[in-house]
Amino acid sequence: MEMGFSWYNGVLMREVFVVDRIKASAIGAVAVAGALLIPLAAQAQAIAVFGGGYGETCWRAALASTFIHMDSAVEEAHWKADSIRACDDAISGSALDRRDLASTYVNRSILEMSRENYAVAEKNLNSALKLMPMLAEAHVDLGSTMINMQKYDEGVRETELGLQLNSKEPQRAYYNLGIAYEYLGNLQKAYDSYKQAALLDPKWQDPKDQMARFVVQPINR
Repeated sequence: MEMGFSWYNGVLMREVFVVDRIKASAIGAVAVAGALLIPLAAQAQAIAVFGGGYGETCWRAALASTFIHMDSAVEEAHWKADSIRACDDAISGSALDRRDLASTYVNRSILEMSRENYAVAEKNLNSALKLMPMLAEAHVDLGSTMINMQKYDEGVRETELGLQLNSKEPQRAYYNLGIAYEYLGNLQKAYDSYKQAALLDPKWQDPKDQMARFVVQPINR
C-alpha cells in the first residue's frame, strides 16, 4: 500500500492504493511469466503507410493484430506470418522513402510483439530509430517491448521519451507507463498514469478497469 495527496474540486484527498488481487487477476493475463496481477503492455502504435503496396499491407496488418482473434490459432499464425512477409517485401524493396521505411519497421515490430517475439521486435524498432531517431511511436513501442521483456526502467525511459516527442496516441503510452510502474512497485505513479490515459481517451475502458483496482479515500477532517 502507498499513500499520496491531491486536490479534487477544491478538496484535499488522501489516495490510498491497495491492489485487489482477485479483481486484478480477472482483468487479464500478462505476457511475462509469473505476473498475474498486471495487464499486458500491448498498447503499441502503428504508423500509417499509404500507396497500396506492401508497406500499406504491413501497416494495416499491424493495426489489425492489436484486436484480431481468429477461431483457429493455426490460421492466425499463418496470417501473421504472411503479414510479416509483406513487411519484409516492403523493407527489401525500393519504393519506400526514409519515413515510410522507418514506419514499416515499426509496424513489423507490432506483428512480432503480437507473436511475443519481443527480441525481434526490439531489433525492428532499433532499425526504425537508426533511420529516424526522433520518431515518437518507435520510442513508445520500444517502451512497450521493454516492459514485456521485464526491463521496466528502460520501458519507462523509452515511453516517456515518446511522450516528449509528441506521440500521436499519448493515452496508449500512459497506459503502458501505468503497467511499468506497477511492476516497479510505484503504485502512486501507476494510478496517475492510468488516470491520465483515461482522461485523454474517456471512451477507452481499459484504463478505467485498472483504476478500479485501486482504492481512493478522502481525508477525514
